[in-house]
Amino acid sequence: MRTRVKIPGSALALAAAVSACSAQRPQVYLGETPTSEAQAKVDADVEYCLDVGTRYGSASGTGRAGGVARDTAVGGAAGAAAGAAGGAVAGNAGRGAATGAAAGAAWHFMTRILRPPDPDPVYRAAVQQCLADRGHRVLAWK
Repeated sequence: MRTRVKIPGSALALAAAVSACSAQRPQVYLGETPTSEAQAKVDADVEYCLDVGTRYGSASGTGRAGGVARDTAVGGAAGAAAGAAGGAVAGNAGRGAATGAAAGAAWHFMTRILRPPDPDPVYRAAVQQCLADRGHRVLAWK
């Protein structure tokens, strides 16, 4: 009896939508006593500088599709090896390898697709320089 694992198209579409909406943004230091006025100025400056950054580079990670494909393949290979070892103990290395490959590939695909992409280094540097020119200090990107 053969068991096939199917991932519904709607689940993949949802994962893609979540990852597209979760691009990293700079987190700016607001001073020792943050105020709503300071936050409003920072928000406006961040939006402006994100636009400036797009003139220099891409806001999304470079080579993201290739990285997802590579990690999915690596996950599948690692899962196959682990599944074959477990299957050999249970008496069916082939079935264990197939199960492990499917599980490993699915796991790596979903964890990579749901992780926010790292910004292009040139885009990130341009945004940070723009914010510095406006008197802001970037603490982190998230």
